Order: sequence, then structure tokens, then C-alpha cells
Amino acid sequence: MMNQEQIQELVDRSKRNDTIAFAQLVSEFQAMVFRLAFRLLCDEDEAKDMVQDVFVKIWISIDKYDGSCRFSTWMYKITCNACYDRLRALRRTPPAYSSETISVEHDIGSGENIEEALSHKELKDLILRFTEELTPKQRLVFTLRDIEELDVAEVVIITGLSPEKIKHNLYQARKQIRNKMHQIDPGL
Repeated sequence: MMNQEQIQELVDRSKRNDTIAFAQLVSEFQAMVFRLAFRLLCDEDEAKDMVQDVFVKIWISIDKYDGSCRFSTWMYKITCNACYDRLRALRRTPPAYSSETISVEHDIGSGENIEEALSHKELKDLILRFTEELTPKQRLVFTLRDIEELDVAEVVIITGLSPEKIKHNLYQARKQIRNKMHQIDPGL
């Protein structure tokens, strides 16, 4: 993982049309963009297409990045906007959950209880499935705060929502997911 100085150096070189530097940025951030796009679009093929679209947009507009926020925050914002544009264009509901389309990586450590690890993976899969049923705004806020673990200040920059609206949408998303989990297993 690159530090902020290394990323800024690549950004500066990319602004001077250095395609090798930009390729390094793509390499560093494409998994992050895919992960966010997949969680917002709930479709692996759409997410793959979105990664390409986002990096084309970034290449075209990299001169507009002014360094007032982290580069990753700026990329999250571009990715979110592109995904919402795509969702509006598709005017469809997300496809039903399929275990074949979602691959959640989970490494089981040698000292870890395998049964417990599988239980955590199943819980994570369940939470990801329930995020598909949230409103787009709730899904975005939940993904950025609880899955990507960004702080509220970054979520404000990315979404343009006030901290109060972020907290409200996050509360509603968590409540809806918790209610669905209680329907499956009241002990969760």
C-alpha cells in the first residue's frame, strides 16, 4: 500500500500525461473502486464496467484534483457519482443475491476455530445480501461507513450529505439490516 506522498507523486506525474504513473494509480486503487461499485450496483459485470468508466473519468479530470482531500476520497466520490448515474440509467432493482456472484475472501488462520470462521463468513455474506435491499442512499452511507470504514468527514465529502443526514441514513440502514437478521435468527 502506497503512502500519501507516493500517491501524490503519481498524481502529479499523471497530470503531466505520464501514463505509467497513471497505470500505477489504477493498479493501486482498482480493487477499491471495484469493491465499492459492486456493493452499490450489486452486479459483478456492471461493477467491472464501472471500474473502466471511473478510471477513464479520473484520467480525463485528474487536473481537477486539487489535493484538498485524500486522492482515495476524491476517487470514492467519482465512483459513487458514476454508480448512481448508472443506476438511474438502468432504472432497475438490484438482482437477487447469488452465492456464485459474490466472492467474499476470508482467510482462516491456523490457530482460528474453523467453525467460528465459517460463522463469521456466513454473517458477512448475510449482511452484504441485506445491503442490496437498502435504499441507494442508505446503501452508500452503510458501505462507506461500516464496510469501507471511512470517517464521517470523508463520507460528507464523498456524498455531499450533512453529518446529520449521514447519521440518519446509517441508523436506518443498520436498523433495517438488524431487523432482517432478527427475522432469520432472533439470537443475532
